[in-house]
Amino acid sequence: MTTRVKHPTAQAILGWMQANPGNLRRLLDEVATGGGDLSPAGDPSILAHLAFVAEAVGATASPTRREPLEEFGRTAAAWLVAHAADVDAAIREVGEAHALEAMLQFGPAAGDDPTNRKVIDRRVRIIGWTNVFLTGLETATGNAGLAMRAREWMADHQTELAETIFSMDRRAKEAERARGGEDAIADAGVVNRIGQAAVVQGNVRFVVAAIAYTLDTTAQGA
Repeated sequence: MTTRVKHPTAQAILGWMQANPGNLRRLLDEVATGGGDLSPAGDPSILAHLAFVAEAVGATASPTRREPLEEFGRTAAAWLVAHAADVDAAIREVGEAHALEAMLQFGPAAGDDPTNRKVIDRRVRIIGWTNVFLTGLETATGNAGLAMRAREWMADHQTELAETIFSMDRRAKEAERARGGEDAIADAGVVNRIGQAAVVQGNVRFVVAAIAYTLDTTAQGA
């Protein structure tokens, strides 16, 4: 998966999102009133982006499944806020798994590296929010097993996720250079902001693709 998602359902969802950026700005403003980490990869931003996905899924759903998906789209932001404790539990569970993975891959000192720790924490928080979001989507639609199938699809396509994030990060840096010259990305804060945005936006596309494949598989009775 590059920054272009090939699945037609996913393309329709992403196309709606591209055509309605004001909805995302509204959601970002709404969740920002609660405070917290307002960086591009902070919890409020992750929540707003997932709620935006829910709105897009509902707006582009087929007539046979539109009603529950539209309803979840209208309530997803409030639902996620109300289930923050579930997110914390999911983050703890995912965090333990990723801490073990990092230790096995990079050695026992991996968790002591501040840079590595930040990357792992960011990834864990996005996965934690996504897992709870998928549970909410499953509950709203009554589609038993939807969350598990979507998570399995994502687990099988991690390389594509990494390629998407890398591509989005590179394009954002190229755009920054085009606006302000080579020194535009000399500042560590700018690079960090671009990287955080690429991680969240890449994961949004990844979640959209997972939902699209999962919904279509369910429709086919697989």
